[in-house]
Amino acid sequence: MKLTFNVEPVAKGRARTKFINGQVITYTPTKTAEAQLAIQAMIQSRTHKMFPPHTPLKLTATFFRTKSKWLKKCETMPFRKPDLDNFCKLISDSINGLLLPDDAQITTMILKKRWSTNGHGSIELELTEDGK
Repeated sequence: MKLTFNVEPVAKGRARTKFINGQVITYTPTKTAEAQLAIQAMIQSRTHKMFPPHTPLKLTATFFRTKSKWLKKCETMPFRKPDLDNFCKLISDSINGLLLPDDAQITTMILKKRWSTNGHGSIELELTEDGK
């Protein structure tokens, strides 16, 4: 299954904790929550069959980032923050329960972080059975 999400890749933010009236409240940063909801809405708007449980899966993802005006033109790869693994965490959490029963089924990952060639961010995702 191949999917393209026409959204700027967002790194998964760490859970935050704050104290209100002596109670500890843990929450997900707004930017992370909004990005995850947008990806989930795009998945739900299309009809996709969920992979069966206990099936090893291979995830291939390319995150195309929009290049800032301030970056040097000689930078051919987006080697600065955010980290590639944090992009991946957002995707795996977003597809969990929608395309696969549990993201623990992912046994192989191929990840890339690249500059967008069209000036718009996007995420290309391919999910297949591993070992085939």
